[in-house]
Amino acid sequence: MKLIFLGVFLLPSVLLLSACGLPINQMTSAEREADMSWAFTLFEHNYAPDEFKKSHFGIELSELKESCITQAKEEMSNQEFLALFQKCIHSVKDPHVAAQQLNNGLLPEFAEVAHLGFTTLRTKIEIDGVLKESLRIASPLKGSEGAGAPLIAGDIIYSVNNGPVDEYLRENIVPYIDAGQDETNLSAAAIRFAIRTSNDMALPEEDEITLSILRGSKKFEIILPWIKEDLLDFQLKQAPPEEPDKNEEKESLPNPVSTLALNPLAYSFFGYHQIKEFFSFLDKPIEALTDRVQWILKTGFRVTKFNPILHSLLKGDLESNQGLDQILRNRILPLSVNVTDLMDQPLFNAKMVTTDDGKVYAYIQLTSFPAEDKILVEWVRAIRAIEDKQIKSVVIDLIDNGGGSLVHGMRILNMIRQKQIQFPSLKVKLNNNWYNSFKTQAAFGIDDYAKTIATRIVRDMNADQAAGQNLSRPISVRVLDPFFLQNPFIGLQDDVKIALLVNEFCVSMCDIFASVFQDNQMGVVIGQQTMGGGGNVVQHGLSPISKMGLSLTESMVLSPNGKIIENFGVTPDVAIDMVAGRNNGFSEAFEAAYKFIFE
Repeated sequence: MKLIFLGVFLLPSVLLLSACGLPINQMTSAEREADMSWAFTLFEHNYAPDEFKKSHFGIELSELKESCITQAKEEMSNQEFLALFQKCIHSVKDPHVAAQQLNNGLLPEFAEVAHLGFTTLRTKIEIDGVLKESLRIASPLKGSEGAGAPLIAGDIIYSVNNGPVDEYLRENIVPYIDAGQDETNLSAAAIRFAIRTSNDMALPEEDEITLSILRGSKKFEIILPWIKEDLLDFQLKQAPPEEPDKNEEKESLPNPVSTLALNPLAYSFFGYHQIKEFFSFLDKPIEALTDRVQWILKTGFRVTKFNPILHSLLKGDLESNQGLDQILRNRILPLSVNVTDLMDQPLFNAKMVTTDDGKVYAYIQLTSFPAEDKILVEWVRAIRAIEDKQIKSVVIDLIDNGGGSLVHGMRILNMIRQKQIQFPSLKVKLNNNWYNSFKTQAAFGIDDYAKTIATRIVRDMNADQAAGQNLSRPISVRVLDPFFLQNPFIGLQDDVKIALLVNEFCVSMCDIFASVFQDNQMGVVIGQQTMGGGGNVVQHGLSPISKMGLSLTESMVLSPNGKIIENFGVTPDVAIDMVAGRNNGFSEAFEAAYKFIFE
């Protein structure tokens, strides 16, 4: 996640303020108004998709600002204001937009959690001949896992309060997390259904909830109480288990082979141990100042939100909760009899898969696009291994990929095929952040090439602003990373067939990757419409009273064919219901990939 402030001299004060949180005393009407006004002032000056949101969703920022400020003036508790704040900023329906308050849960009485004693994932189950939106209980929480627990892992919730599951999620959870894409919203809300934290959404007002359950072939109804606890107490109770053996071999099962992939969703949320990463720009402050464009491109194209509870849950770090992590990692490779490493000690999941009829394909899982050059070296190793082993079929798994570095993602794309590809472009917000970024590159670029390119972009930005534009003309990604992206000498030949797997949690750089792959006809895209996070995210801090950090989208990415990625994402060439597919390790998607790469 990208953090950019107006100058390095603000950094000490930013760190000081980040240690603050909600005031001890009740916020006044004027203080709530000040925080809400601060947020929408940032939107007005920095938010790139504002005109798109108006034309696509009918969202008028000025009207939204007036409504939210009016609501903020009404009497409410501090926690109620936090919920209103989240609902207001997510009204723009943007995957990148988020508000962070980093200390909630570090101290007692700052935040609460309401839970039902277990975790859930979205699924679809056929009941009485009808495919229904449902929730699968993934694993229990500590304190709710005993013999007296009324529900167990694998139970299906097919109705909530005697109504459809999806309607409940849309009404009670989606407004606080709205990404502007219904499939993504429902899948994300399902994760939050049974465990909610007051620092990012309203807790349930009712004391209990009615659930309709399917266990095997039996149906029954149950009323459960909402268990409400202090967030710090909850975290202390959910003590992490002993560290697992990192060298333990992953289990392989015979035909079809089940492989435990890495779990990208674990990194969609970060906890207290990742706060240093949140402030990663502090590690190299000079680079962040003098090479701001590259800093934005390397750190601003992923979705990661602060919630230590969800981070631990999705990683399987909490006691009794490894089941959820295993569900998210499971992949079923149909017709496979043998799975081995593609090369020696790969840094990412890279396998050579042999099928029962002797066919061979490479399976590569990219969980993110880290801003680390070693990932590029590893990608070259994978390409060389595919060539050396004369493998002609490849499956690239981007399921649940939350994005990362635009530079590194584009360089990987440029090394898939041995031919020049068409690149996406950015229309950047004509604000101080982007202006200063290109101006500093024009002055302090690493060489005369970089300085010349940045100078030309600043010239064009000046012309666009003079013409009354809010966004720049499209800037090709090739121009932003010029010489590496003009090198097509590493990659696979055209006779190698490639299938790319995506789902509703593929976002930001993952959206961009899928769009470039599809527009350049590198292979076939299989799965579900991607999330549609089409721009870079910048962290602004901090609100005057509640000390909230605000993440905003400050550019709009266009695919190589000129399509808007924001909210639209990428529509796969072969559509597969990946929500239902999670029940069986996405076997249907792998079967579709198998059919393509071996046809």
